[in-house]
Amino acid sequence: MRMPPSSKAVPPKDDQGYFDHMSRAIFTAGLNWSMVEKKWPNFRKAFADFSPNKVARLSERDVSALMGNSGIVRNEKKIRATVENAKTILGLEKEYGSIKRYLDSFGKREGKLLEDLQYKFKHMGPSTARMFLWMVGYPLTPTKEENQWMKGHSEHH
Repeated sequence: MRMPPSSKAVPPKDDQGYFDHMSRAIFTAGLNWSMVEKKWPNFRKAFADFSPNKVARLSERDVSALMGNSGIVRNEKKIRATVENAKTILGLEKEYGSIKRYLDSFGKREGKLLEDLQYKFKHMGPSTARMFLWMVGYPLTPTKEENQWMKGHSEHH
């Protein structure tokens, strides 16, 4: 998994920020991250600045409109996952108070957290879950592959 070179992992200040990062990790999966990064202002506009309340209420008509929006990545599965993930975030807010508290509830059980993210959220595979946690400043233990990559890119750690 390749990380954007200029990114610094800073925990978001609110659930909207966590949802933004989660969606960015999902839309970047399998694509060139710099292309998604260039389009990200369009994503924010298209998805109501990643307000979980607003995105959770998107209708079929809204999804169809997003599929016609050339300013974003028009992947229907990822667009629908974003709507469903907004609903999941709202549920976690009710249960835990915030996404940060949900993540913190796992303590040092990184493996369990990664499993739970993949179970609860749509279009969230192992690499995407790791990318999301890395983006929000969660202290991940590097995998063998990540350690190998970091050895060759000492400027990034």
